[in-house]
Amino acid sequence: MRHQSVHLAALFAGLTFSLQCLTPTCELAAAAADPVVLADQVTNTNAALVTASANRDASVLAPPVTTTVDSVRNFADRQKQPRVVLVLSGGGCKTAAQIGVIRSLEAHHVPIDSVIGTSMGSMIGALYCAGMPLDKIESLFIEKSLQKSLLSKVIINYLLRPVKPIAYLVAGKPYAGLSSGEGYLKFLRKNLPDKFSDLKTPFAAVVTNITDGQTTVLADGDLPQAVLASSAVPTLIQPVLIKGKLYVDGGLRANLPTNIAQSLSSGLIISVLVDSAIKPEPNKKFKSKNNLVMRVADIVMAASDKQQAKSTDILIYPDVDFCPGFTKDTAILKRTVLAGERAADAILPKIDQALAGREQDRASQVVEAVKVVPNTNANGSAADLTRSEEKKQ
Repeated sequence: MRHQSVHLAALFAGLTFSLQCLTPTCELAAAAADPVVLADQVTNTNAALVTASANRDASVLAPPVTTTVDSVRNFADRQKQPRVVLVLSGGGCKTAAQIGVIRSLEAHHVPIDSVIGTSMGSMIGALYCAGMPLDKIESLFIEKSLQKSLLSKVIINYLLRPVKPIAYLVAGKPYAGLSSGEGYLKFLRKNLPDKFSDLKTPFAAVVTNITDGQTTVLADGDLPQAVLASSAVPTLIQPVLIKGKLYVDGGLRANLPTNIAQSLSSGLIISVLVDSAIKPEPNKKFKSKNNLVMRVADIVMAASDKQQAKSTDILIYPDVDFCPGFTKDTAILKRTVLAGERAADAILPKIDQALAGREQDRASQVVEAVKVVPNTNANGSAADLTRSEEKKQ
């Protein structure tokens, strides 16, 4: 049993990083009638319908990023002159660094007007937007209640695989995955409000529609279920069915969803990335299958997220290479949180400068807008005065 537990923990760590971000950028394109597109860039999706003998357009390699009309409305309507959009990447237990980042931003009075999260980043983002104190969010990692919920029944289901086909004859075969995600969903329902609309701060979760391959943004409806779907690592947690559509981990195409943030908001985009840096490793390390799988996944994800990082206004990239994708080690987790806080502290002057620049631009636009509005004097004639000049008179 102990051997199986170690194996599954390693499997989870590998899967958390495996097969993520398989396309270099989120190609924002035209969508079907039900969902809406998140950007003006349009891809010719008719290429997918060409005959086998025709030369296809490369656009068929990656379906468009879409969101529902209700999600767009719910996210956009709740933003009042957005200043900062916080983007949180996936990364398993490495995402504990994001707690430290938010703690630093709060301590230095940097406003967080909305949050967009992928995978475990969506969990942290949702908890924060619900108003949970950062110390409490950190305790969920440190006290291991999060890790326990993720591995709930995984070991038992793994051991029972040989006899599962007999149960399928009665109950039917479920979607593929070692866990149904019930333990994690219970954890989420305990700590989150039921609906997106109940959140104190606008939030969106990024998921992948496994049926058609589209990256989808959820910002309305059942909040815990959406966060579960965003974190549903393929083969570990079963795909999540929401309104007839089957979703898995959003990190498959948008581990760092900066392009999505650009499409949903005009605010300053601050992104938090927790990928492992690609450094030389000794050849003998790759005699282990788990090490080989994790290395390949790290390389693929790093290449993709490097492209996404170019789309953000501010990138916070703490060094958390020492933290594995899955761990219960309290010392490592605390060190990870601290690494996030220190990385944010280091980048604060750049954030202050960017916010100040935006405020100046906004003020200039207001002045220009006022100047072109004619004022009417007592005789009813137009006076070429600005409001500031009127105050002087």
